[in-house]
Amino acid sequence: MSSIQFVRGAAVAGLSVLLAATSWAQAKKEDPVGLVMLPGGSKVLRSGAESPLSAKAGDILFPGDSVRTEGSPASMLFCPAKASLSVAASSDILLDAKQYKMRSGKIAGQTAIASCFLPQVVRVATASQQHYGISMTRSVGGPEDAPQPEAIPAAAAAELAPVDSALAANAKDQGALVAQAAIYEKYKLKVRAVNTYKIIAAEWKDAIWTRGKIFELDEAIADERAAQAALTATEGGQTFAILIGISEYQKLPKEQWLQYAHADAQTFEKHFRSPRGGGLPPENVVLLTNEKATTASVRNALNTFKGRAGKKDTILIVVVGHGTVEIPGNRAAYVVTYDSDPQDLKNTALPMEEVQAFITLGLPKIARMAIFVDVCRTATIGSMRNTAVNGAVEKLGAASGEILGLMASRPKELAVEGKEFGEGHGAFSYHLLKALNGDADKNGDKIVNVNEVIDYVQTKVRDTTNGKQHSREFGTMDNAVVLSDTSKPGIEMTRLPFLYDSGGEPLYLAQASPQAGQISSDTARAIERFSEALKDGRIMPQQPNSAFQVLPELRGKLSRARYLMYENQLRVALEDRGQQVLLRYLAGDQVPQTKGDFASAADYMKAAQALTPESLFLDGRDAFFRGRSLLFDKQYADAADLLERSVRVDPGGAYTYNALGIAYLEQAKYQLAIQAFRDASRRAQLWAYPLHNLALAYAETGDYNAAIRSYQQAIKLTPQYFYLPYNLGLVYQRMNRRKEAEAAYKKSISLSPDSAEPYNAMGSLKASTGKAADAEKFYKTALSKNEGLLPARENLAQLISQKQGRVDEAIALWRENLKRQPDYLPSRLSLAAALEGKGDAKAAVEEYRAIAAAQPKYLAARLALAGVLQKAGDAEGAAAELKAALTLEPSSSMIFERIGDMEKARNRTTEAAAAYESALKNAPDSQVRKRIRNKMKGAGTSSAKR
Repeated sequence: MSSIQFVRGAAVAGLSVLLAATSWAQAKKEDPVGLVMLPGGSKVLRSGAESPLSAKAGDILFPGDSVRTEGSPASMLFCPAKASLSVAASSDILLDAKQYKMRSGKIAGQTAIASCFLPQVVRVATASQQHYGISMTRSVGGPEDAPQPEAIPAAAAAELAPVDSALAANAKDQGALVAQAAIYEKYKLKVRAVNTYKIIAAEWKDAIWTRGKIFELDEAIADERAAQAALTATEGGQTFAILIGISEYQKLPKEQWLQYAHADAQTFEKHFRSPRGGGLPPENVVLLTNEKATTASVRNALNTFKGRAGKKDTILIVVVGHGTVEIPGNRAAYVVTYDSDPQDLKNTALPMEEVQAFITLGLPKIARMAIFVDVCRTATIGSMRNTAVNGAVEKLGAASGEILGLMASRPKELAVEGKEFGEGHGAFSYHLLKALNGDADKNGDKIVNVNEVIDYVQTKVRDTTNGKQHSREFGTMDNAVVLSDTSKPGIEMTRLPFLYDSGGEPLYLAQASPQAGQISSDTARAIERFSEALKDGRIMPQQPNSAFQVLPELRGKLSRARYLMYENQLRVALEDRGQQVLLRYLAGDQVPQTKGDFASAADYMKAAQALTPESLFLDGRDAFFRGRSLLFDKQYADAADLLERSVRVDPGGAYTYNALGIAYLEQAKYQLAIQAFRDASRRAQLWAYPLHNLALAYAETGDYNAAIRSYQQAIKLTPQYFYLPYNLGLVYQRMNRRKEAEAAYKKSISLSPDSAEPYNAMGSLKASTGKAADAEKFYKTALSKNEGLLPARENLAQLISQKQGRVDEAIALWRENLKRQPDYLPSRLSLAAALEGKGDAKAAVEEYRAIAAAQPKYLAARLALAGVLQKAGDAEGAAAELKAALTLEPSSSMIFERIGDMEKARNRTTEAAAAYESALKNAPDSQVRKRIRNKMKGAGTSSAKR
C-alpha cells in the first residue's frame, strides 16, 4: 500500500495547470440537423473537407455539410423543418442550422413528420478516445450481468409518445429508433439508449457514430456500476503508478535523444516498489522506458488504471521525455512516445487531450492523483521548436478532485540533465526523488508531506541549475498529505544496475521471490511460455505456441488484475506491429511498402479486436490497412469503401485521406486525388508524403509550377528524404529545365548514394542532351546499385542499341529484363523491334505474339505484328491481326488504309477497294483523303469525291 495518505491541511495554491480544460477538453458534441435514410448513390461533403464520401444509410449531417445526388434520388430527414426530403437526381443540397439551400437541382418531394429528434454527436470524433472501453472494466472484475432498463419518467414518456406511435406502425423505422435513443439519452436512460443504439447499428452497419454512442454509454454504465460496487467495498485504497521515461526515439535523430529520462523512470519505480515509497505490487506499477514506451503501451496503461482505480485509490503518473506542440500557435500538444513520428503526431504520438480526458474524467472517480512531468529537455523535436510545450503543459485545467502536479520547468525554459545529478538523472527528477526518499523531511518527523516536497524541489532545482530552471506546482492536494514514510527502508540515489526476471520484469535485490507461494508451478510455466512467445514475436492466434493460445490458460488461475497485465502485454504487442507499418507508410517512397505489409497489419488489428471488440480505433486502422492493401490489386471500389469507413471512424486521420488520393491518382481521377491529398496535408501539416503525391497529381494535370511548389514544401519538412529531390528533378526534366533537374538529382544522390533511381534519372538526362558516354555510365551505376531496376537496364539497352555493333549487347539486356519479369512490356516491345530490325522475323513475331497475348487490347503491338507478318510473307496472318486491330478501333482510317495496301499488294482489287472506301469514309483530314484517292487510282478503283 502506498505511503501517500490523505491528511487534511492547507491546500496547495493551484496557480498553474497542465492542460487548459477549455483548450483540451474532450471534443464538444454538436446538434446535427439531418440523417441520410436512402443514399441512392449520393455523395456527402463534410464541412472542413474537400473529398466527397459515398453517402451511407444512417449518416448524420451537420450544418455546413452537403449532399450531392448523382444518377438517383436520395432521401433524408431534415430536423429543423421536421421534414423528410426526397432530393432529386443530379442535385446539390447544402444544410444549415435552420434551413437548407439547393445549390443545384431540386427537392422532388417533402413530407412532414411528427417528430424529428437527433442525438448530440461529436462532429469530428477522435478514434483513439474510443479504443479501450468495457473490455478493460470487465477484465478486472466489473459486473458482467446485464443491467436492467431504467424506469421511464413522465416527461420522457411525453416526448416519446409520437416516436412510440411511429414504431407501433413500423418497428423497423430507423428514424424513429434514432429519435427514441436520443430521447433516452436526454433523460439519462443509458441502458435503454444503448439497447436502442445496438438495434440501429445492426441495421446501419456504416453508421459509425452509433458505435461511438454504444462505446460511450457502455463505459458510462460500467463506471456507474463499479462506483456502486465500491461503496460496499471493505478493503483499503490501492495506489497505481504509471512511470514513463524515454531517452531513445525511433523516429528522431540521435542528437535529439535524451540521456537519462529512462534512468529517472527506473529510479521512480525503485522508490515506489520500496517500503518507503509504498511497496506497490507489480500489477499496480507500469514502467515504460525507451522502446517499451510506445504510444500503444502508454495509452493502454492510462486506460488500464482508469478502469481499475476506485474511490479509495490513488494514481501516480511520471512522464519524463519529450513533449511538443505540433504547429506554433496550435493548441494541440503531444507526449512524444518512442514510436512517435514528428510528421504526424496526431496519429502516432499521445495527444495531451487524452491525458486531459484521463485526468478530468478519472479524477472524480478516485481519491487523488499526483502527476510529475518533465517533458522539455531539448529545444527541437524533428523540425519543430519545442520550448512552446511548457506553455501548453502549464495550462492543465483544474480538475474536480484532489490533485498534485509538479512540472520540471517554467514555460520557455529547458530542463537540465547530467551526471552531476545522482550519476545520471534530470535535475528535477533527481531532487524530487531525493525529496520523496527523505531529504525533504525538514522537521525530522519521519514523514514527507506535499509542502515539504514542493519547497525542497523548487529550491534545489533553482540552486543546482544556477537559476536556469524553476520547477512549478499546480493542483488542490492538501499541503499536509503524506507522500513518504521515512521510517521504512528506502533506496540509494545512484544509478544501480537493474536485474530482470525471466518475464522481463525488474528483479529487486531486497524482495523475496515475487511468485513464491502465490501461484502454482503450472501457472508459472504458462507465464513463462507466454513471455517467451511475446519475446519471439509469436502473437497471432493461428501461430503454433503463440501468446494468444497460452493466454486462456492464465484466466482463472491469476487474479483478474494480474491476468489483465498479461492480456495488455499482448494487446500492446499487436498494436505496436500495426504502428510500425503505419510509420513506414508515413515515410512514403523513402521506404516503399508491399501489399503484404498492409495485409499483415490488418491481421494484427483483427487479432487485437478479439481482445478489445468495442474499439473503434482498431476498426478504423483495420479498414485502412485492408483498403490500402487492395490498391495493389487495383480493386478500387472495394478499397474506397474500406478507406471511407476508416475516414468515418477517424475523420482527423491524414493517412486515410492520403490513401484515398492514391486510389484516385491510379485511376487518373486527378481532381479528386488533389482534393484528397490536400485533405491529408491539412490534417498533418508536417507530413511530406501527401505533398509528394499532390505534386504527382499536379504534374499529371500539367500544372508543373504547383508540383514544384509542393515538392519544395515537402523538402523543407523532410530534407533527409532522397525521393523528394529525385521526383522534383523529374518535373524539372519534363519542363526541359535541365540544370535544375541535374541539381535535384545530385542532391538526391548525396542523400542516398546507394539508391539506384537517381542515377537512372541522371542517365536519362544526359542521354537527352546527347552525352551518351555519361548516360551509359550512370545507367551502369544504377544497375550496380540495384540489379532489379528494370527501367535502368531498358534505358541502357535503348542507348547502346543505337550504336553500331552493339545491338546484340542490347538484345541481351532486354532478354535479362524479361527473364526477371516476363510481363515487362517496354523491354518486350524493344526486343521485338530490334529483332525485326535485324531481319529475324520469326523471333520478332514470337515477341509480338507474346505482347498481344498479354495485352490483347494493345493496338500498337497488333499493328507491329501485322507488319512483320506481311514482310515475312504471311499475308493471311497479317490480315488476321489487322482485323483484330479493327475490333479495337473500328473507325480507324489508318487501319483500313493498311488493309487496302496489303490487299492491293496481293492484287485483290475488290478487297483493296472496299478497304480504301472505308479508310476514305473515316479519314480525319483532306491530306489523308488525297493520299487514299491516289492509292485507289493506282489500284484501278475510284471513288466519288468526298
